[in-house]
Amino acid sequence: MKSHHNKIEYNKFEKINLYLTGYGPFGTIKENPAEKVSTFLFEHKDELKTKFTSILYNQIFEVTTGNVDQNISKIFNFIEKNNTDKKSLHIIISFGVAQNRLVNTIETLGQNYIYDLIKDQKIDDNKPEKFYSKTPVKNIVKGIQKFEEIECKFSNDAGTYLCNYIYYHTLAKYLNEENVCSFFIHVPELKNYNLDKHEKFFRNFISVLEDLYIIGNDEKRNKILSYAIIDEEDEHIDEWNKKKNDKKEEKKDEEKKNDENKEEKKDEELNIEGLKIEENKEEKTKNEDK
Repeated sequence: MKSHHNKIEYNKFEKINLYLTGYGPFGTIKENPAEKVSTFLFEHKDELKTKFTSILYNQIFEVTTGNVDQNISKIFNFIEKNNTDKKSLHIIISFGVAQNRLVNTIETLGQNYIYDLIKDQKIDDNKPEKFYSKTPVKNIVKGIQKFEEIECKFSNDAGTYLCNYIYYHTLAKYLNEENVCSFFIHVPELKNYNLDKHEKFFRNFISVLEDLYIIGNDEKRNKILSYAIIDEEDEHIDEWNKKKNDKKEEKKDEEKKNDENKEEKKDEELNIEGLKIEENKEEKTKNEDK
């Protein structure tokens, strides 16, 4: 079972409030780019502030499901405190590192699955297998690309660990809220996409969000929604996922071949049966002639 969120209504809001999250160090990652980017943007919130958009909050999680479970309510409570009317749009933007990616990728969905050394199970047995973004992620990516030729892509797979874990939780939390939504952005290593690029990316991201959701920007919204999306160019697919998809295709081909072989065998059996019937008829005719 899949679940599509209620979409956020376009050009309805007077203000946009942003709430950032990132992850701290883990394993061989002593300085997590997700923490660096999230903290950098929050420290520069005054420079990034526009007439309509403000960054209000930043939270860094330890890289464990337990830490997310224990602390995610902090950001939810902070949003609740600020959500005093329906004229403001509240957006959680979570960052996580993807070492194998070279550009920022915005995820389109969260999956009901967690895999780590302790868990290999559904995140919530009572919820759908997928939650989709309440925003047009693919068009947003195209909109960002139009500014200063900033490189970014969309992705349909946030992984099976903490990046997907927090995204699924935030999507589920605000399933039916008409003025709260969330994004998850996978960031590459900083040597491939430095903080200056992240600042440009984020400024453009804010601009696209304002075009889509601030009152009076209907023409700009229509332009963003009209951009042609080319999956082959605009989608990021991890190598392991490509292999997984290739295996799926191989399995389909194998099943198709097996089905064809079964049909051929069935036809052969029918032909043999038909020949036997004909032979029996001929034999019977000969006997009657005698």
